[in-house]
Amino acid sequence: MQAALLKGIFVGEPAPLGAGGTPSAFVKRPVEGAVDVGAGGLAGDRQADLRVHGGPDMAVYAYPFEHYDEWMSEFPEHAALWGMGSLGENLSMEGWDEAGVCVGDTVRIGAVLMQVTRPRKPCFKLALRFDDLRLPRRLTQTGRCGWYFRVLEGGRIASGALAELIERPNPAWPIRRLNDLSANPGADADALAELAEVPELAENWRAQVNAALSTLRTGGRSRVFRDFRIAGTQDESRSIRSFLLEPADGGGPPPVQPGQHIVVRGEGSEQSRAYSVSALPVGHLRISVKREPGGFSEWLHLNAKQGDRLRVLGPRGSFVWAGDTTAPLVLISAGVGITPMMAMLQAAATNNGSRCVPESITFIHGARRSADHAFADQTREIAGHHPSVRRHVRFSAPGSEDVLGRTHDSVGRIDEPLLADLLRGLVNARIYICGPPSFILDVTRWVGELALPGAEIFTETFGAPQRAPGADASPMKPEPPSEAQIHFDASGGSSVWRPGMSLLDVAEAGGVAIESECRSGICGRCATPIVSGRTGYQLTPFAETTPGEVLLCCAYPVDCDVHMDL
Repeated sequence: MQAALLKGIFVGEPAPLGAGGTPSAFVKRPVEGAVDVGAGGLAGDRQADLRVHGGPDMAVYAYPFEHYDEWMSEFPEHAALWGMGSLGENLSMEGWDEAGVCVGDTVRIGAVLMQVTRPRKPCFKLALRFDDLRLPRRLTQTGRCGWYFRVLEGGRIASGALAELIERPNPAWPIRRLNDLSANPGADADALAELAEVPELAENWRAQVNAALSTLRTGGRSRVFRDFRIAGTQDESRSIRSFLLEPADGGGPPPVQPGQHIVVRGEGSEQSRAYSVSALPVGHLRISVKREPGGFSEWLHLNAKQGDRLRVLGPRGSFVWAGDTTAPLVLISAGVGITPMMAMLQAAATNNGSRCVPESITFIHGARRSADHAFADQTREIAGHHPSVRRHVRFSAPGSEDVLGRTHDSVGRIDEPLLADLLRGLVNARIYICGPPSFILDVTRWVGELALPGAEIFTETFGAPQRAPGADASPMKPEPPSEAQIHFDASGGSSVWRPGMSLLDVAEAGGVAIESECRSGICGRCATPIVSGRTGYQLTPFAETTPGEVLLCCAYPVDCDVHMDL
């Protein structure tokens, strides 16, 4: 391959970026003369957020000089900004592009020996730099992404030097191919498996490849319980505690879409409970659990500690923000309903190049007071750093420590006038609502009455279903046996039911895959035909079923033998 010309060198220090003053070293200055290069990158170049930038595998970012003509042609409104260094690169290179540079390429520039590790996936700061939400996704779509180097041998480099290819161990893996695979949800599993074995690949990119591969092989959800370890805990409010769960079986964390949940079971226990994943996975899964008296959540709060093991099934659920549109995003929650919204908010505000950036994000949350307000600092920080995020918190019963305008924005419950004030004028909005059943019904009705053009509404209900007014507060329930045999006629298996289990627990313990989401009789996804045997409900389900069906999540056997069409 012909040598490339190093046209320019750029370094930067963290500084406020965009209207919200987000700390970033995106804006860089040209370097005159020679500069030292080491394992950590170029002298004088720093990163604001080391969680996603920098490190040995992403020490130096290179970008093809020729791409700027294409950017100028496509986005002439940014003419004043386009030019070498404007996309945050350290090295502007002429003569090489993503189709001709391969992962693992060893390159010498002067005394410095470097190795290509991965493409760039832009974060939201690219949109902030140009005040244009289209650019992060467009960079990935076009393949004009550039690439990262790790430094094998340090030294000094200067503009005008030639970059020479020394070794190419992976000619089948140009950077453009990696970029295109990352943007393709239907990517070929064999190709991903091959890429995951490339030793020179950056480890953070390998983790993304393995996650995509897992999604393809499992159809997007795990059908067996896996062993996880509690890596840490964090109290988010006086009743909500987060648990950080890391795989303990040698595998990586499963791929999770923002808004999905996992099913958690205590080690040695037969009881399960579904909890939303409340943050984007970063080597672990975070669930945030509200303590409810007498249930599995109370057991977690009282007994589960760092180092303990839990069994995890999933992810599951269709209440997701897929990041496939730039339409306005609206997140409305109450109480612990904030948990899936946190993952959605983080995803929308930390674009990875494959997700679209919403043109606006409206976050509305209701809580009693500060003591009950989970994730207050995190949502405040996100809103403060992202000009497109509008955050409104309403307290129904502020405490003496609460200050209007600082801890909350208004007083009362979320109601129709508030929603009208915050949402009117939105077009084609994606609106997500999560909270107790009565909250869901009210907010859905109020949003519908606003008649927002093109709006789509998605809901997820938290909590047990509420009894209809006038219903018997203590209905008679048939006594269950001390033990029952549950038969899965379609699959030919069976499993034992014991007190404290639901029929859904039994099916999952028997390795039978069941569509389920709420695990509390609300969503109706686990409705299953009963072939023979009587069943009862521990609580009156909210969802309706057809004759002969039962909701497994809240049902138990009345007879000692029950046959199901599973």
